[in-house]
Amino acid sequence: MDLTEITNQLSAENLDERHAAVEKLALLAKNDPETIIPQIIAALKESGINIRWYLGRALIKTGPSVIPYLISASEEETDLDIQKYYGAVLAAFGEEAVPILVGLFSSENPTTRGMSAASLERIGAPGVPALIEAAHSENTNVRLCAQLTLAKFQIFDY
Repeated sequence: MDLTEITNQLSAENLDERHAAVEKLALLAKNDPETIIPQIIAALKESGINIRWYLGRALIKTGPSVIPYLISASEEETDLDIQKYYGAVLAAFGEEAVPILVGLFSSENPTTRGMSAASLERIGAPGVPALIEAAHSENTNVRLCAQLTLAKFQIFDY
């Protein structure tokens, strides 16, 4: 399915049309995640800032089924601007995303690790116990990322 017509509606002058397009995208993604979610992610990568925001909203409205797709896309992404949108969507899932985000600290991709830390910072207190546990990891990247993220919460004694 080509989403061009719906994604074009995301730039409509009428705000209600844009919101309706977000709802359509989310419904399509819920009904056919394997096809539609990757297309939304691809469109997000190719779009400007305003359209990215609406595509991010569509991913959030799709629900947690988008998480594995975003994780996979994140591992390949080096553009910080794109990673910010992945992170914002992941953070919207709150505590449910915490273990996955902490797990991304072991990624070989530094932009993925940074996105994960920023998402955990956005989630806030629900992520602290997992961060404290990760701060004792034998994996150097995991340990350092967790410690740096905890420092943003002014937590230094763990």
